[in-house]
Amino acid sequence: MNVTRRRFAQLSGLLAAGWAASPAWALSPAKAAAPDGRRTADAIDTLADYCLNTRYEDLPAEVIAVTKSQILDTVAVALPALDADGIRQLYAWSKETGGRQESRVLGTAVRLPAEQAARLNASMAAALEFDDTYEPSLMHASCVTIPVALTVADLAGGIDGKTLIAAVAAGTDAACRLSRAGSPGVSPFVVGWDPTPMYGFLAASLVAARLLGLTREQAVAAAGLAYHQLSGNAQASIDGTHAKRLGAGFASYGGVMSARLAQRGVFGSPHVLDGVKGLFRQYHGGRVSEEALLADLGSHYAGPEIAPKPYPCCRGGHVAIDAALDLVRSHDIRPAAVDHVRIYSPPAEMMLLGAPLEKKQRPRSIVEAQFSNPWMVAAAIQDREVSLRHFTVQALGRPDLQALAQRMRTIEDNTLVRPDGGPGFVRVEVYLRDGKMHGKQVNYAKGDPKNPMSAEESRKKFYECTDAAGMKRGQAARVMDRILALETEKDVSALNAAMAI
Repeated sequence: MNVTRRRFAQLSGLLAAGWAASPAWALSPAKAAAPDGRRTADAIDTLADYCLNTRYEDLPAEVIAVTKSQILDTVAVALPALDADGIRQLYAWSKETGGRQESRVLGTAVRLPAEQAARLNASMAAALEFDDTYEPSLMHASCVTIPVALTVADLAGGIDGKTLIAAVAAGTDAACRLSRAGSPGVSPFVVGWDPTPMYGFLAASLVAARLLGLTREQAVAAAGLAYHQLSGNAQASIDGTHAKRLGAGFASYGGVMSARLAQRGVFGSPHVLDGVKGLFRQYHGGRVSEEALLADLGSHYAGPEIAPKPYPCCRGGHVAIDAALDLVRSHDIRPAAVDHVRIYSPPAEMMLLGAPLEKKQRPRSIVEAQFSNPWMVAAAIQDREVSLRHFTVQALGRPDLQALAQRMRTIEDNTLVRPDGGPGFVRVEVYLRDGKMHGKQVNYAKGDPKNPMSAEESRKKFYECTDAAGMKRGQAARVMDRILALETEKDVSALNAAMAI
């Protein structure tokens, strides 16, 4: 351990001086570790300093407001997920295996060891596919950083609302920057990585490090341990399995565990990002954008660019839902009048949501339905809305939705790739039995910063989720008020307790 600390200490004088003169995250990362193993600067140092030292007072007003809204949204979408398939079993198993009662399971009075609580809370936040999305990289940061923050605040005790907001804002920004920096301009799902668990391990470790009061050296050690566990691939999304619901939980468990081990003197590799076998070389073949990773760090935040979801399904399908809803409402299209529907999507969305067509037309599980453009569009045409009720076992058995989904056709169209990254554009064409055709192209789904949800739409979503969780409206309203005034909370543990149903 002493040797490792000496290696860390090679930069301590320089960084201490730099911090006094300017933010430590202004340092440029070295390209790699020295061949002989000597400690060289790594971009993880910059991100660790950033996450540990960003204060509430440093945050722009817009970022504070957005962060509170994201905390509210994440809590809301997590609460009704405790009985979701895959989560229900994880919850039962976690209680069976037990351990120290450290942190609450969201919406309950049950306490679990912090790592287990983080795993369950994050899995809940991701399970219903209702969590927000950083569209440039398809990263779901909030379902990791926010459950980790609430869980570790419970563990640590005495964490006030301002500290929690700062930890979430910086940790979410770091997660989004990491996800955009690797293989810039290439969809992670085309490459094969799922960015949420992949970068979530690192983000979770940094958020936990901040709230546990770790030193910079310990935070880098935690990130190194998290990197050693890092994983996540797109196959679970393609196959529509329960594993898709658990990726954020795996990352959160690993990140919290890494921070706690680092707190106790366990060190991971410090060359997390730029090492010879660091993340950018090992996972991206050296293709990295340093600008995306570090430019304007501390002055530009990803939070305001994150899109909340109006519909509980894969974000890539929301443009198709918007198009279908617009068509049926504008032209008063009745389901019985529909002969067939053509859904044109770019390659990444076609892979996830449109192929193979036979499977997408006949989802056998809720997760398969959450990743099916035919199912989403059928629900939009049939019921003129898409909500939690369309992703249940009962909905999968509805003959009307099943029949309409059979009339969907999915077609790949390379011209619909979104130039600035993120979910691609879509064109939906509804062909009627009388020979007429009504078409609509949507480029930016509801919730995108270019097409934002209204305050009333966000409020409606919140109550849809709390109603589904069995929370009474009065309690839900009090929870909403407290989260939107989170900076006044003296101890976030009290807020966690107030959410128990």
